[in-house]
Amino acid sequence: MTTTNFIKTCFLFLVFFTLSVLRVEAHRPNQNYIYLSIYEGQMDCRVELKKSDIKEVFNYDFAHGAIPDKNDPKVQAITKYLTDHLQFNSVNGDHALTFTEIGLLELKDDDFLLFNFKVENMDTVPSELEVYNQIFVEELSSHESLLHIERNWKTGVLANESLPSLIFGTSNPNQTLDIEEGSVLTGFLAMVKSGVYHIWIGLDHILFLIALLIPSVIVYRPKDPKRRWLGIKYTDFEPEKSFKIALISVVKIITIFTLAHSVTLSLAALELVNLPSRLVESIIAISIGMAAFHNIVPFLNKKEWLIILIFGLFHGFGFASVLAEQSRGGEYLVYSLVGFNIGVELGQLAIILIAFPILFLLSRVKLYYIIVVGFSLLLIAISTYWIIERAFGYDMKIHTWLLEKGIL
Repeated sequence: MTTTNFIKTCFLFLVFFTLSVLRVEAHRPNQNYIYLSIYEGQMDCRVELKKSDIKEVFNYDFAHGAIPDKNDPKVQAITKYLTDHLQFNSVNGDHALTFTEIGLLELKDDDFLLFNFKVENMDTVPSELEVYNQIFVEELSSHESLLHIERNWKTGVLANESLPSLIFGTSNPNQTLDIEEGSVLTGFLAMVKSGVYHIWIGLDHILFLIALLIPSVIVYRPKDPKRRWLGIKYTDFEPEKSFKIALISVVKIITIFTLAHSVTLSLAALELVNLPSRLVESIIAISIGMAAFHNIVPFLNKKEWLIILIFGLFHGFGFASVLAEQSRGGEYLVYSLVGFNIGVELGQLAIILIAFPILFLLSRVKLYYIIVVGFSLLLIAISTYWIIERAFGYDMKIHTWLLEKGIL
């Protein structure tokens, strides 16, 4: 493959990749939650579903703050779906679910309806449960179903709303729940996995991270006053010759970003600081465009860390919106916070290990300048698209059009 063809291939891949994520959700945790309360000779089950997810799957529109009657045909249809898609069995046989009541959990952005069930055939609580769970997993893209042991008389768990014991997706509908083991270590590891998952599906975070990595493999030249871009003086650059120096630059970038988003993730998860979701998501979108623009016009003059620090704080609030729904307090909130943050860092590290060597190799190519400018302009366009959708709530429907035309 010639150098020119290699560049074309890389650029076309970047274009296709970024177009495919235009419709990325603003940190919407695509999840529902199952809570088990285990007593001597009794087990209760509560399934929590977002009203927005219910509308998408069933086309049932429940008003904000409203609790439907348990005898409502819509409620009965949902409970029938739940008992078909959530099943328990053990050495004692099958454990049917009997619907008892419906409740409501009001959150800022979306209500949850709480469907309460009694788990039958629990005169003797088994040590293990075989669980089949596919609630909304097939109907909604990238959806997960998290199962928590909220209370367990056998292990002394009293108020666990933070650590899930099992996480279900399309690839793992059947799993075994060890009731006697306790849920702290299992839940901690599940939260690590969840953190990894959410950095990988948080495509706005990934694009921001890549935009931050680009300057690490190049050296900016002094400004030429005769050269301008859209009337603005801009700087040429050349590849960084030393892999070690480039790597040290990456370490500095990631350290600042990690510290920034870890601080705000912790503050928000502990409910010490809360910001409106629309504001946070809009600023995250702005951060991508700002970092990309700086790659073309480095206006901060060796103070790039300001972009990383300031916008990194808001990316932490973005992660917190996910954690807030997974971990609603309880006695294991700190474990949940630490596990989720470790998962985010591991997922971030994996992205860096893949992206940094590729960027370093691409910087050896003579036309790397064109790649940087072209990709940065593409990021600016995507950033603008997300700002319009997130800040003003306007659906531009470009992603839908691309799907209809068979482009994606």
